[in-house]
Amino acid sequence: MHRILRTSSFRLAAAYAAVTALAFLVLYLVTGWISSGALDHQIRAGVEAEFSDLMAEYSDAGRAEFLKELDARSNVKGEWSFLYYYGDQAGRKIAGNIDRIKAFDGWRREAINQAETGQNSARDNDHQMIAFGKHLADGSFLLVGDDGYGAIAAQQAIDIAFAWASVLALALSILAGVIISQRFLRSIDRINATSHAIMRGQLKERIPVYDTSDEIDKLASNLNLMLDGNQALLELLKHMSTNIAHDLRTPMSRLRQHLEASTLTRLSSEGYRAVIDQAIDEIDSILATFSALLRIAQVESGSRKAAFRPVYLSAIAERLADAYRAVAEDSGKSLASIVSQGIVFVGDEELLTQMLANLIENAIKHTPAGATIRLELSDLSEGTRAVVADNGPGIPEAERDRVFQPFYRLDRSRTTSGQGLGLSLVSAVAELHDIAVRLEDNDPGLRVVIDFAPAASARTSLPGRAAQPMPHVTAAI
Repeated sequence: MHRILRTSSFRLAAAYAAVTALAFLVLYLVTGWISSGALDHQIRAGVEAEFSDLMAEYSDAGRAEFLKELDARSNVKGEWSFLYYYGDQAGRKIAGNIDRIKAFDGWRREAINQAETGQNSARDNDHQMIAFGKHLADGSFLLVGDDGYGAIAAQQAIDIAFAWASVLALALSILAGVIISQRFLRSIDRINATSHAIMRGQLKERIPVYDTSDEIDKLASNLNLMLDGNQALLELLKHMSTNIAHDLRTPMSRLRQHLEASTLTRLSSEGYRAVIDQAIDEIDSILATFSALLRIAQVESGSRKAAFRPVYLSAIAERLADAYRAVAEDSGKSLASIVSQGIVFVGDEELLTQMLANLIENAIKHTPAGATIRLELSDLSEGTRAVVADNGPGIPEAERDRVFQPFYRLDRSRTTSGQGLGLSLVSAVAELHDIAVRLEDNDPGLRVVIDFAPAASARTSLPGRAAQPMPHVTAAI
């Protein structure tokens, strides 16, 4: 129970209960004030009607019949019966159920114990009656009053009803607080149990989610999504660590073999120079791997966003097409380009150039002789789109999401140079610029579609940009 009392849901329920009690108190005071005024008005109206009725009897039937009627009414007992007094000029009682009272004209509140009355002795005498008195034409005095006992009974009934309603509302509020707190604690216990299981190494554990769509379930769903992302990152890190170790082991082993062979045989100066050159090539390959990893990490950190500025995509695409056309021809392939003019995009010019260059180099590297690579840049109604397509072997659909992972390489690509980081850099640059990249079947071959965000791209006419030098581009690895 102590644990329930400490929950925020129970404290909230207790606060609601306090507010409910305060609301009932205010409602009770307002209702009491209104009902008191209404009952007072009702009593005065009854007394006035009773007085008028007796005066009509006095005028129409005469004094003798008036006294008979007054005696009859004085002997009526009940919660809503009236008090009467009729006396002569000397103040002596002639009729009525009040023994003695001081004469007055008009309305007056008079304490019951000040008006010696023979009314029902069971009634409390600690309250006041509301009375109307008047001296008649012959000097006599007539009073009609109401001791308010019926009004007091009605007010007491209202008080009792409010008391029971308040107690019931408070009890229901506390009960609701306990029930809600228990349910809240069960949900928190599920989250804590899953957290402890994950901390013990059970990374596949997830928080149970029920189809209630409440705040706890939404929180659990979001936490599960976060855990899925964390698990994917851990698996990627494990995969990367394994691949880094594997990919670095090969050049390091070759480097050791070459150096060891040079110590076992006598070589000429040219032979030693060749061994040194091979060692330098292997070391450059290792350094290139680390440089690519550092570059990807720098891009993923988002630090380059601060230097974003308008970039002329049309000029970049044309320069890349001109630069890689000769490279493609040297490999027995062809590169065609269709570039719309005047397209501008807000981003990092060097990284955008590197992204397109990596895609073009991949297409050249992984297609057979005679293949055709096509570079397109167009301005569509939904935004700017770039396409790098080829008619080579393509990528199986099941592998298309994996090729963006660091060090991931298709089986047929393991014989070619590189470490499988080119498309990882493409993915990092695309994410930094909010660019959508997808791989499609070109039937035959592969079609890489790049959709630039419409808000960051525009079409303009700015002369003189195409002649600017191409930013430094690191070869895809």
